[in-house]
Amino acid sequence: MSEPANVLMLGPALNVRGGVSGVERILLDALPEDVRATHIATMVDGGKWAKTVTFAQALARFALELRQCPDVVHIHFASGASNIRKIILARIAMVRGASVIMHAHGAAYQQYWAQMSPAAKAFTRDTLARAQRLVVLGERWRTFFVSIGIPQQRILVLPNPVVLPEKVPERPAGEKVRFVFFGLISARKGPFELVEAVAKLSPECRARVEFVLAGNGDTERLRTRVNELALQDAVEIREWVEPAERDRLLAAAHAFVLPSHAEGLPMSLLEAMAWGLAPICTPVGSIPEHVVDGANGLLVTPGDIPQLAAAIERLVSNDAERMQMARLARATVEPLCVKDYSNRMCALYRSLANGNGRRAVARLSTR
Repeated sequence: MSEPANVLMLGPALNVRGGVSGVERILLDALPEDVRATHIATMVDGGKWAKTVTFAQALARFALELRQCPDVVHIHFASGASNIRKIILARIAMVRGASVIMHAHGAAYQQYWAQMSPAAKAFTRDTLARAQRLVVLGERWRTFFVSIGIPQQRILVLPNPVVLPEKVPERPAGEKVRFVFFGLISARKGPFELVEAVAKLSPECRARVEFVLAGNGDTERLRTRVNELALQDAVEIREWVEPAERDRLLAAAHAFVLPSHAEGLPMSLLEAMAWGLAPICTPVGSIPEHVVDGANGLLVTPGDIPQLAAAIERLVSNDAERMQMARLARATVEPLCVKDYSNRMCALYRSLANGNGRRAVARLSTR
């Protein structure tokens, strides 16, 4: 019988509001008994002081855990400060001889890379190239990382996982069409352009729609804009919702909208498709690898408010097309179910654990 694989996972705290924490939670919950994972929080929601203290604590705990010779160190990273923190941690793990998986999530990583200094690029590139595997969310991200010098054979394309509801609700035609948006209330995600698009809807369409936009960030400014446009009857702005409430809203909705300017592969989109919702989104990041315009959703140009309004009108005016898109959306994400995702990740863990001589060295040193 093979020994358990011991995995040390580093990433944002599991209660941080965002897609990376969602991926961590889903994976940790799905791991089988022969894969033992210890999670270290490297970032929390809050101000700079809280973040600094958290990272200092993570460094100290990381040093202690490395003494136990984990088989694999799995590091989730994004752009900006996340990249800096995780490159430091990766180099420490490499010095200690650990097998390292770097897991890229950042929606704006390509833009971040373009702004990095030559020295920072060289150090980051060298670290990513030394990792045993670089996990990316789609083929577009594979192409990008190869273009900056990461060996293709070290890159594994593994789209984000999704928990599939056992049953998708019946959504009869002729009802009001409820749209939902989940995510950071910021310019990058497009919620301000969304409410401008709602204001441009025809009176007939406006009478049939309801929108719920839920997230953390600049919610007060978005509420102010909704009031200025007199959209209170059609648009509700809510704070971040927890998973149970999110699922309730998804079950009651008919369509999903996320007019982002940059993405990796958004968890909110995959969750909406899993609940059988027709999505309106933008062809950024790895989204076009899962949403085909006119088939299982609609793709609009980022920042194009008239095009976004036209897409909303299309889904509202044609119940049959919307329902067909919704069925295809659900079928599209079924291969991304968490069980299959866990199996693929665990196969990677085991392969790296079996190839890591540190376990045998650790055993000999205790005899």
